[in-house]
Amino acid sequence: MTLCLQTRLPAPFIRTRDTIRPTQPFYEPLTARDAWFLYAERAHTPLDLGTVYVFEGESQVPGGRGALGVEETIKERIHLVPRYRQRIHRVPLNLVHPVWVDDPHFDLGAHVRREVLAPPGDGATLRRLVMRILARPLDMRRPLWEMTVITGLRSPRDPGSRGGPSERGGRVVIVNRAHHAMVDGVSSVDILTLLLDTTPEGYTPEPPAEEWKARPEPSNWELIRPALWNFGPAAKTERSRVPAIWNTRRLPWTGLANVGRKIVTPRPDLFFNRTIGPQRTGRGLKVPLAAFKALKERFGCTVNDAVLAVVSEGLHRWFKSRGEVVPEKVRVFCPVSVRGDDSRGRGGNQISGMVLELPTGDLPIDERLRRIKVTTGDLKRTRQAIAADKLAGLADWAPPTLLVLAGRLMSNPQAGANINVTNIPGPQFPLYSGGAQLLEVWPFAPLYPSMGLGVAIVSYNGDAYFGLTADPGIVPDVEEFTALLREAATDCAALVTPG
Repeated sequence: MTLCLQTRLPAPFIRTRDTIRPTQPFYEPLTARDAWFLYAERAHTPLDLGTVYVFEGESQVPGGRGALGVEETIKERIHLVPRYRQRIHRVPLNLVHPVWVDDPHFDLGAHVRREVLAPPGDGATLRRLVMRILARPLDMRRPLWEMTVITGLRSPRDPGSRGGPSERGGRVVIVNRAHHAMVDGVSSVDILTLLLDTTPEGYTPEPPAEEWKARPEPSNWELIRPALWNFGPAAKTERSRVPAIWNTRRLPWTGLANVGRKIVTPRPDLFFNRTIGPQRTGRGLKVPLAAFKALKERFGCTVNDAVLAVVSEGLHRWFKSRGEVVPEKVRVFCPVSVRGDDSRGRGGNQISGMVLELPTGDLPIDERLRRIKVTTGDLKRTRQAIAADKLAGLADWAPPTLLVLAGRLMSNPQAGANINVTNIPGPQFPLYSGGAQLLEVWPFAPLYPSMGLGVAIVSYNGDAYFGLTADPGIVPDVEEFTALLREAATDCAALVTPG
């Protein structure tokens, strides 16, 4: 998801000078893992990652542009992120994976849009607009990202006034979207990385050495020929990886067995695991991060374990309130970064995941947390995420046409899970854009086929922000689930509250 909140890009992505020479054909192949997100996307399941950023309405710097000036900030810095001026080019019959090419018709105005929130300018109105934005697929003919700048959100401290971007207390909202094929949700190289600063004053990057011009596209023959004869540096690199990846002494055999067992074992049949439609609804929940850190200290678990305990308790209460049969366990997919130190800062998806059985039966909260701690500890010891990454690596040697077919046929690529829960740590200090402080960060992960509910969490500046995405045709009561999550978080915090 586009949730990475780094304020500086590591090498090799930061380029102080744009050295593009529009003479030779340019292309960059997608990895099999990146291409999978293109193959698996359907009309009703756009696989782009969305984040809602809420800024102050005014810059703290006199004369500063604030978040309203985001388009000007992009103009100053977009040369530092070449991917955001590149589009997908597909080869006929999917003989090879798609490639990135420069977009000769790149128009920043087509990617930065503006909306004025309708009266009364409250949170409910904002939610409806945000969900409509997130539900529409990105234009595959253009670079796979967009931002929508929303004004007219009134301040919660002034409920009687609609407020505006120039009025004290008003808010500016930026809805950022980027396709899963270009960024992963745990270690993304995201354009907002370059738009956010650690101080209100920010910085002005060195301008490019020359005006950007799109490099020529390769011909289809240039793309297909290396695959036919399997020569070229890319093929040589992939061949050299085989012995290293599948060294039998280093394989996490127990983890591989666990992954395989979950893939072939049917998941619990839950009411929100149905064929999803095109509509989306969402809710948000903010919890002090200190509560999860206190649980970590008290129970010797991780912050992620504490977050999963809240989700587990919330699901338990939700099933009961709906009159559903309460399952003893719910299968959860948790994305995990497998990005090594040698790949920090590189683009593309380098994520795998843990698939765990979340205890949702009738248990005391502290016992629920202890069981989650044991389960996640076992998964880490058996290196399940690394094992899943090894299996996913097989796609690098599968014919693209086979992956296309698999992407279209596989109804749920997340190892037969019931729900995705993505937890992403962010910076615990304030960030700024154009001198305006970033106040809130709300993550919204895509819904996968037959998953009518998804949960994403990101921490920022002392708080954990829960973003819930749902198909209202399957989950009409996501607001009720959010309220029960809030109760669960309060009761979990009470475990470590003195007195």
